[in-house]
Amino acid sequence: MKKLFVIFFALIVVFSFAKTKLTFWGFMMNDEHAKMILNKFMEENPDIEVEYVQLSWANGFDKIVTAIAGGESLDVVELGNTWVANFAERNALENMDLFFNQYGKNYVGWDTVKYHGKYWAVPWLLGTRALFYNMELFEKAGLNPDIPPETWEDLYRAAEKIDALGDEIYGFGMPAGESYSPWQQWFLPAVWGTGGDIISEDGKRALLTSCKVKETAQFYKALSKHSLKTKQADLAKAFGEGKIGMYVSGAWDIDYLETNYPETPFNVVFIPKPASWYGTHASFAGAEVLAIMKHSKNKEAAQKLVKFLIRPDIAMEVAMIWPAIFPSHVEAGKDPWFNDHPMHKVFYEQNTYAKPVPSIPAWPKVQAVLTEAIEKMILENTDIDSTLFEYNLKIQKILDGE
Repeated sequence: MKKLFVIFFALIVVFSFAKTKLTFWGFMMNDEHAKMILNKFMEENPDIEVEYVQLSWANGFDKIVTAIAGGESLDVVELGNTWVANFAERNALENMDLFFNQYGKNYVGWDTVKYHGKYWAVPWLLGTRALFYNMELFEKAGLNPDIPPETWEDLYRAAEKIDALGDEIYGFGMPAGESYSPWQQWFLPAVWGTGGDIISEDGKRALLTSCKVKETAQFYKALSKHSLKTKQADLAKAFGEGKIGMYVSGAWDIDYLETNYPETPFNVVFIPKPASWYGTHASFAGAEVLAIMKHSKNKEAAQKLVKFLIRPDIAMEVAMIWPAIFPSHVEAGKDPWFNDHPMHKVFYEQNTYAKPVPSIPAWPKVQAVLTEAIEKMILENTDIDSTLFEYNLKIQKILDGE
């Protein structure tokens, strides 16, 4: 009897100290950063052990898809917001409506995780784009660097004057020759700034031939005559070397420019809107979002991890690892860090005008077609009406599932 009691007591001890093992797949933190952050979580939750797997943007999407297809046990996954609809359509994500009801008012960016009227992830870290401008080139062109462009007309006139400074100097930098930046940095946000879009709200109709898209295309093509057109990384380099007056990029380029081109005087402002009386300073809403996988066997522990990661203090700590994205909490902008980083504060505030891409599973295919259409117009100088008509048909076929 005594032996049985000892065995029973030993089993109680074993089960008392058994931990829930949680998997967390992410992109923003490397192993060292993850260990630092997640150790805090495990100290607060000694009954949970978190295994972190770092993904790369080059193949992370495919790895998640493969894991889901193979029945691999995933708990919490960091997703890019443009992927949410795709994974929600695959029935791979846990519905987060109850989470939204509890925490929604304290966080922004919920429109980036909404699909078919429901929420499928939690906005964690937000990133957007703003306008960089070279203050020295502004002065050389007779422009006041204290009065940066606020409208499309201001932007065009500034680009025109800076472009006239010499053969090796361009007024504006236009991304081209890669998948995302041609539509992400300027063109699609400019369409949004007019109040337009390239796809109808119900996700069923292509709108490339609409008046507001044509208006944007006409301006963009005119601006391209005073622009250097190349890959985004090359634009940043050219800007640092004083060869470009203005370009649109993310907050990551603040540190890049300050580190590599400390003598180049520059500033950052909101993306110009169509006119002083019309439109908004729209920008692309990028977001790192946290999703709980549908088939997770540890959903209660997974929720604890998500709640921990979105805490303003923790999210800010993660954001400072790579200050190009900022916490989604509504009061994150009050962090004293921003007092010493005013250009980063511009990006945080630009998020107010940022908008996510249409929430449709087919978006990866649509964005490829949109990039091709933009590059046709600015690199090959094709006719706007015929180009938009041609690519509107291509997008419509995608939406129709053909």
